[in-house]
Amino acid sequence: MWIPCAEINELNFDFQEDVKIVLNILKIRNTKIGDEIPDISNLELVNIDEISRFKTAKRAEEHAAGRFLLHEMLMKYYPSIEDSFVEISRDVNRAPYFKWIEGTFNCSPLPNFSISTSGDFVIVALCSSRYTIGVDIEKLNQKRSYSLFDFLSTGKELEQIKKLYQINDNSGINKFWTAKESILKALRLGMSISPTRIKIIDENLNYKSIIEYEGAYLHLKTQILKLNEDYSFSLAFKKISHSKIAQVRIAGIEPTT
Repeated sequence: MWIPCAEINELNFDFQEDVKIVLNILKIRNTKIGDEIPDISNLELVNIDEISRFKTAKRAEEHAAGRFLLHEMLMKYYPSIEDSFVEISRDVNRAPYFKWIEGTFNCSPLPNFSISTSGDFVIVALCSSRYTIGVDIEKLNQKRSYSLFDFLSTGKELEQIKKLYQINDNSGINKFWTAKESILKALRLGMSISPTRIKIIDENLNYKSIIEYEGAYLHLKTQILKLNEDYSFSLAFKKISHSKIAQVRIAGIEPTT
């Protein structure tokens, strides 16, 4: 039976008053190459077929920590939801979302979430159905190839991130990466679009607080987390119009177009 190796911690993050977002973080159990893959089938919100394909103990521990944390947060912050009636599915872009299990005959909107793992930690952001959300965390000292720059940006912004790299080495590019990744998650597009299409830095090399992409406006926040090592952490979210919320599918996920 899988159990976590540490306690859950809630992160304090300042949002505008009407935004209901909660953030929790959990340490991931350390593993070594060749360790036996743990049995995590006792956990809620896991797909047995999916977890049966894991090839390493590290992958299983990351997945287990994320799903355990998500379940605990769902029960804490949305106690009216019966967890046995909810499962996780994925949309056409592989973005995960809550859905009502077939046969429960419930069409009320479910909260949205985002999960990210890096190094020793998993972080989960959970919000009401009024928003889509994306979270990403990376170790600041994670080494990055110089070729990554061309994957992340073009034009003037490409020159800007090269300056950030010169100033802050890997920490600069890792912070930039978390920001773009969180936006792609909040848009629920993943890597189906190029990160180069989203511009996030102003002329003074500061991160924009509002990001525009094809008529959508997203809020972006980034900060450094002091854990066992320093981590860059970014959160992006966008509000869904009332007309979109009214179109909620039985699955419980808001349309993204």
